[in-house]
Amino acid sequence: MIDALKQLKSNLEAKPTRGRSYEIISYIVDACLQRDDVYEKLTFEAATLLHCCGTAAEREMDPQKWMPSISVLQKALNLTQTSEARRLRFGYSPGGGRGNVSLYWLELAPEEAENQSGREVQPDEVTYRRSAPGSIKPSITARFFFKKGEIKNRSVVGTAFLTSIMLASLTWIAMLSLVILSLVLRDESINMGSLFHLLIAVIGFLFIWKQSLAPWFKVIDDCVVKAPLGVAAIFEDSCEIEMFRHERSRWTRLVRFSADCPLCGSNIELRQGKPDHVLPLVGRCIESPHAHVYSFDRMTLRGKYIGP
Repeated sequence: MIDALKQLKSNLEAKPTRGRSYEIISYIVDACLQRDDVYEKLTFEAATLLHCCGTAAEREMDPQKWMPSISVLQKALNLTQTSEARRLRFGYSPGGGRGNVSLYWLELAPEEAENQSGREVQPDEVTYRRSAPGSIKPSITARFFFKKGEIKNRSVVGTAFLTSIMLASLTWIAMLSLVILSLVLRDESINMGSLFHLLIAVIGFLFIWKQSLAPWFKVIDDCVVKAPLGVAAIFEDSCEIEMFRHERSRWTRLVRFSADCPLCGSNIELRQGKPDHVLPLVGRCIESPHAHVYSFDRMTLRGKYIGP
């Protein structure tokens, strides 16, 4: 057991991989190697693993919803181990009822399981998680509007925010129009310098429009889009904005959808579907973003494998 744990730790250090499953495996291996009695079974609760491996925003989630499925954990563990060494497997005791919690541990795999590990059927479906309300911190400029990470569209604050977006869009269009008009009405003939200034103005306009303003209009139809620049705090990871209906009112909130890749055990996050897919948003594995791709359904929080 101790030799298998040391070999697994060596493999993790030699091939560092991003993802929740790998962070959990690394933490459990370190804890097992640091215990006094290496032959004693060391079990871990989901809440403990969330506290030690999750981010500050993720710690607001239900530990059981945060934990990857046991099949995903085992898949990541299999990919980390070499075929020559004695293999480990995840032990799992599902909880249920008051006071009974789910437990996870590492143990040596029987030889039969080692022989069958290479013949696993690859799953073609993922289940997404939605971050807890208020776990995504807005930026300083957006904090006034997004109380607890969300805003009621038809409230006073919501109306002021949407009006500011509309005015900013109109102002940006007017500025571009003035630049073009000033170049057209010049007494001097148009030269390369004028064309260069026009090109810079158009590129700047398109960038700001696409990254900061257009998502607020697009979310009305798509319900979920990538968060525009300047909305989430600077140290926040990639996130989305979601428009939803609650008690006859429409709300907009900062949210992050994620899943565990059943093919490699890494994390899946929402990214743009284009140019290789027609869907506006797809789930892409952070370790293999063009090969491990899944669809995204915000109502069922499920996705199907759609391939590269």
